[in-house]
Amino acid sequence: MKTNELIAALAADAQPVAPSALRRRLALASLIAVTAGVALVLVWLHMRPDIHFAMRTAAFWIKAGYTASLAACGFALTLRMGRPGVKPGGALAAAPIAFAALAVLAAGELLLTPKGLRLHDWLGTSWQVCPFLILALSAPAFAAAIWALRGMAPTRLGRAGAAAGLLGGGVGATVYGLHCQEMTAAFVVTWYSLGVFAAVAIGALLGPRLLRW
Repeated sequence: MKTNELIAALAADAQPVAPSALRRRLALASLIAVTAGVALVLVWLHMRPDIHFAMRTAAFWIKAGYTASLAACGFALTLRMGRPGVKPGGALAAAPIAFAALAVLAAGELLLTPKGLRLHDWLGTSWQVCPFLILALSAPAFAAAIWALRGMAPTRLGRAGAAAGLLGGGVGATVYGLHCQEMTAAFVVTWYSLGVFAAVAIGALLGPRLLRW
């Protein structure tokens, strides 16, 4: 049998993997990663002491909504980048839209803040560590996303790694919000975003190495 005939015979028996199977694989990996992230916060950083009061405020849920939207965008992009020939689609625009919306809210918030307090609202008391802690907390979700992608068929490895980084960063930022007491939109859109997009950059760099067939 010639090589071409052998390839054709093998391809004839190949069955496409259902998109739902890939989605379940990534969803399972994400669930495990979220659990690991929450456990890290509880054991390492500890829950913010006023969490019950904070959860009654709009600022808490705006922060959580922003970071969760980044994680959801990363999930959608990772799923799409794991399938050869599939374009990012509308999922690619979701993260910039969420960032822009929060940036507008932050600008309005700062305009209403007395000048003497604006710097404090922007820097808070933890700006120096916030991005690094988010990056650390992104590791479980990033690793889980890479594991899920290795069971798929990504062809654009840098983009797939960046998508995994966005998923990891979004999850890391969301669970970090359980510890962090900073609540201003200016702080979140700057320092939380920096941590998330650092994870995206690292994912883009590591993707070609970690996802090479």
